[in-house]
Amino acid sequence: MRLLDAILFLTILPLPTKREVTEADLARSTACFPLVGMLLGGALILSAKLAALLWSPPTVNALVLILWGLLTGGLHLDGLADTVDGLCGGTTREEKLAIMRDSRLGVFGAAALFGLLVLKLSLLEELSGALYADALVLAPTLGRWTMVCAIFFFPPARKKGVGRLFKGCGRQELAFATATALGCALLLLGPWGLAVIGGLWLAMAGMAWGLTSALGGLTGDTYGALCEVGEVLTLGMASLLAKGGLP
Repeated sequence: MRLLDAILFLTILPLPTKREVTEADLARSTACFPLVGMLLGGALILSAKLAALLWSPPTVNALVLILWGLLTGGLHLDGLADTVDGLCGGTTREEKLAIMRDSRLGVFGAAALFGLLVLKLSLLEELSGALYADALVLAPTLGRWTMVCAIFFFPPARKKGVGRLFKGCGRQELAFATATALGCALLLLGPWGLAVIGGLWLAMAGMAWGLTSALGGLTGDTYGALCEVGEVLTLGMASLLAKGGLP
């Protein structure tokens, strides 16, 4: 049931369930966040292979990127935009959090979204062969793993909100999520998977610490921002491995 709860929260996939999900269920579902990323990666690989039968790589990559956002309902992209709007548009902690609650897209958020999507598309162009497929699985998997780490290690910014809902995430959930992410990285990249995991952990910790300093903690929006940045960093490290000769 944890996996089903995670799928329902992180994607728009319709599942035949009428079960009422509690806060405790949501917290426990964090253990399966990387598994949801693996499922998304599988869907992206399948879509890329089908699209490649009809179009050239640039078009295939654009379609993959569109599907990537659609499958998640733009949840994490919205979080990134709101986070950047709040950080750049407010001067005090309260102002930043208030701006992040506003559903309207600001100039800073729009610029961040545009930049991130262009960068993702460019990094996909850098990849080919088996490493292309590996990156399509690893990026959503490790991006969602960074969310679990942030939920466990950093406090929520608000007494009420999405950030507070997940604070029941404990050591078991973190251990399972980390084992899933690490196993996926090692299986696809071998020893280089450790380097990718380590680099992503350092980046996540630094970004989460900065967000906590600015906001007094983390929110659902910042979890989404961490996921998106984690995905981009994973693609970036995969492209560096490709340039280094890893097939």
